[in-house]
Amino acid sequence: MKNFSGHIYFSKDFNWKDLGRAFPEIWDIFSNEAKQNQEEAQYDQISLELNMLELKKNKKPIGYIKDGAKFRLVFPRDRKEIIIFRGMMSEDIAGITESVSNILKEKKIKFKVAYDKMLLYEIHKRRK
Repeated sequence: MKNFSGHIYFSKDFNWKDLGRAFPEIWDIFSNEAKQNQEEAQYDQISLELNMLELKKNKKPIGYIKDGAKFRLVFPRDRKEIIIFRGMMSEDIAGITESVSNILKEKKIKFKVAYDKMLLYEIHKRRK
């Protein structure tokens, strides 16, 4: 099934620093999907370090939002959520969301999963 976005919702008592245990593995999923040269790989490494610094301070991370990336990892400002999206319908969204879910389960982080809850998806659906 093709999806526009995958959503991982954390509970109200979730602390961002708890995500630090799982974040490098989650980051690798997105980094490995991107076809990168050496310079881009270094940029990704620095971005990972900046995200980890935010998590250690118990703040929301920046995410993986690099221009030209196949998939994006977004953290909305107003809620404890991860959004995984590509910008178009894709069969890969469910697989990547499931991979992230498995990492979170392994690290014993509580969450719920949903698909296609972005406003952008609703606009896209109405246009059809």
